[in-house]
Amino acid sequence: MVDSLLSTRAIDVLDILLVAFIVYWVLLLIRGTRAVQMLFGLLILMVMYVGAKKAGMVTFQWLVGNFLENLLVVLVVVFQSEIRRGLAKIGQWRLVGGKGNVPDPDMIDQIAQCAFLLAGERTGAILLLEREMGLQELVEHGKKLDAIFSHELAASIFATNSPVHDGAVVIRRNRIAAAGVILPIPAASVETRGMGTRHRAAFGVASETDAVAVVVSEETGNVTVFSNRSANRAETVQQLRDALGLLFRLEVAPRERV
Repeated sequence: MVDSLLSTRAIDVLDILLVAFIVYWVLLLIRGTRAVQMLFGLLILMVMYVGAKKAGMVTFQWLVGNFLENLLVVLVVVFQSEIRRGLAKIGQWRLVGGKGNVPDPDMIDQIAQCAFLLAGERTGAILLLEREMGLQELVEHGKKLDAIFSHELAASIFATNSPVHDGAVVIRRNRIAAAGVILPIPAASVETRGMGTRHRAAFGVASETDAVAVVVSEETGNVTVFSNRSANRAETVQQLRDALGLLFRLEVAPRERV
């Protein structure tokens, strides 16, 4: 009897901790997104419904009640982007560790140097580095290359007279999987305020997937790294090497600063 009681209490504690973890994880997932305002809007609507029910407001109660009866469908429609991103993140969890699409340290060095060479020439570019989450859907909408990455190839792709210079380059391990990839541009938000089209597109992909986007600004020559809804500017080649090495968990040897 005592063992059964202790076992039940242990299961209850585990149940509560699991629910608390899920709620905390969901809050982290929607933090800084439009979903927060939408969630507050739904909560306010529910409070108004309870108030209308107590006050005897039949018409308002009927209208909002019918809306809330289909709350599950409403949540799926309203939060489809967040749900998709959350399920994708769950799919990344592995019981057995693996590196996935991780470029070699030398390739990280080449990408960093290439970004600043392009920046010095004021050549706009998006270098999209694939990680655990596949980007095949984006690759299918670009020009497939499957070529070893090099600065010369990247410079020819992003040259202003190139037919694919406006798109992104998808880098898978040490190779360019596709060029001229047109990225979807997310809706305007607090995070994207003041960003150009190229930066907004990179922010959108880095928010929806675990990919890392290195963006070179055509107007200013600034180099920015986008990952997991964050944007960090790299001032030097070494800073970019360190940032990419940290994101890919690589040991990148320090070199002469540029």
